[in-house]
Amino acid sequence: MIPIKPMLAVAGRVFSRKEWIFEPKIDGTRCIAHISNGIVELQNRRSRLITTRYPEVIKALQQAVVGDCVLDGEMAVFSKGVPNFSSLSLREQQVNSLRIKYLAKAVPASYIVFDILSKGRESLMNLPLSERKSILKQELQENDFVTIIDYLEENGEAYFKAALGIGLEGVMAKRAASPYQPGIRSPGWVKIKKRLTVDLVVGGYIPGNGERSPFFGGLLLGAYESGKLIFMGRVGSGFSFEELEEISSKFKISEESPFSNPPSLRAVTWLKPELVVEVEALEVSKRRHLRAPVYLRIRIDKLPVECTIDQLPLSP
Repeated sequence: MIPIKPMLAVAGRVFSRKEWIFEPKIDGTRCIAHISNGIVELQNRRSRLITTRYPEVIKALQQAVVGDCVLDGEMAVFSKGVPNFSSLSLREQQVNSLRIKYLAKAVPASYIVFDILSKGRESLMNLPLSERKSILKQELQENDFVTIIDYLEENGEAYFKAALGIGLEGVMAKRAASPYQPGIRSPGWVKIKKRLTVDLVVGGYIPGNGERSPFFGGLLLGAYESGKLIFMGRVGSGFSFEELEEISSKFKISEESPFSNPPSLRAVTWLKPELVVEVEALEVSKRRHLRAPVYLRIRIDKLPVECTIDQLPLSP
């Protein structure tokens, strides 16, 4: 198996347009499935193998696909009809085979497929998305754990409203003629969310008071530009006690600031820029500053170097 870097989307606002299709945005983890001679291997967006974590999906893919192919989609765990990321995180962190086997039945995952990258030995990446969608329907037989994502043509505004109405976080807009560009953040794919969320690198923390004194008071966050980590603000809310413990356990102290423009703070502990977190904010200003950020989760599936200024939805 040769790992494939997934095609990525830019952030944008809701729109309706001819020659575009609109899919529900699934709150899961990106997964590329390689199927060859009945053997299934799964990789995440960091090109790491996650095959052993999802035995129920492996079995389902072996039943759903007859020939060899490479699929792109989202791994998700559903609760009451909508993706539940906390349940998926539980599955993502397992390494014990007995625990994995138990969770495969107690908290089963689903593989939501939205693209096909190759069929047999033939690459399909240069074909328009609309053609790849047609081939996908021919090659994949859906079952309880493997499904093909639904989509609507042209009317993105209505689809976005409907998606929010059933509890989804937004939609993905994709140009019907777009080729598949591995590892490229392409304007041919646009992610449109109900709320503004950004993935940023943790470069330090300020001390906590009271119950937070064993952990931290706030995280210092940044994104890369031309190889330099740019400080963009700090987040101090949204953490549960368990998350304070988990995040603190991942800190790796650094003697120097990783930021090219470090903030002037009296009490700060610098960290090696190895941890990525997702935060919600009212906006990212043109001056690259977070407004009212709230912590959402750790992004174990994303590398720090992927957190770049050009992928942020900056306000005008």
